Amino acid sequence: MRTSLIYSLNLLLLRCVYLSMVCFFYYKYCVYAKKVVSLHSKYNAKPIAHWQLDIIMTIINRNIIRTRALVLSILITLLSASVRAESVYRDTCYSLRADMTYAYNIVYGHHGAFDVDAILPINPHFEGEVAARATTANTYAIGFRAQPKFPIRKNGIDYGEVVLETRVLYNRYERNQIHGLSIAFSAGYRWEYIYFKAGYGLSMAATTVMSQHSTENSVFEPHNLVYYLEIFARPHTSPWNISACITDMTDFQMERMFTPIFMLKSYVDIAEHWRLCFCGQCKPVGIANQAASFFGAEVTVGGLYKF
Repeated sequence: MRTSLIYSLNLLLLRCVYLSMVCFFYYKYCVYAKKVVSLHSKYNAKPIAHWQLDIIMTIINRNIIRTRALVLSILITLLSASVRAESVYRDTCYSLRADMTYAYNIVYGHHGAFDVDAILPINPHFEGEVAARATTANTYAIGFRAQPKFPIRKNGIDYGEVVLETRVLYNRYERNQIHGLSIAFSAGYRWEYIYFKAGYGLSMAATTVMSQHSTENSVFEPHNLVYYLEIFARPHTSPWNISACITDMTDFQMERMFTPIFMLKSYVDIAEHWRLCFCGQCKPVGIANQAASFFGAEVTVGGLYKF
């Protein structure tokens, strides 16, 4: 009875999310079309022709169809969480984590970051995560992760688990008047000493202020390979651990496939509900051009509380 109620509520929530996202993107495309028409009327003496308007509406309709397909893909991944799956790797309790980060890169120089991360095991079949970041460089980010898991067992022996993941990331660079949206879908495998996943990602970026002299205010990158590989020194259930990781997508950024991020992580359980977390990361650039150089690095210290 309780499981059916939870499933019904989750399904209702997903329907609301779907309708909200479709309405939002439809509104954005309509605003964009209105801007194009107004700019054309402002800088051209002749009114916009019917064939030109038809081309604009065709582009908008195609984008709406792509948006609906994207939203449906997210919902399919989330609905797969309704499949019954018991996971020995899944956190069984709600957790809240707070981090402080010292960072340096060649664009922003020295700056700090403050992160809040909530791990949400909504039911035994589905785990979610919501994370937010604010930096002293006047940049902000919020991320969402949904991950159903499917264990592999034979004769009572655990052989790890297959995971499906949907990750959505919104970045706002207030100092540059730019914001962006990144979405990634991946599948992977996790066992005691290894965690690997790979998939497809796309990203969009646009200026927060519409220019009156150009309609080229946005960039769309539809194809990107996302990957994540982490090697652990100790089993998952250990009270302390150390791991090395290489990826192109973290909780707050998605890079191109040729710009990997190298990380060294560790944690120590200091009490029944408390855990100390440490992470250092380095990001080089120019690897694809065989001219690798340093871009930036971060050092993070945080604490996690399990309810």
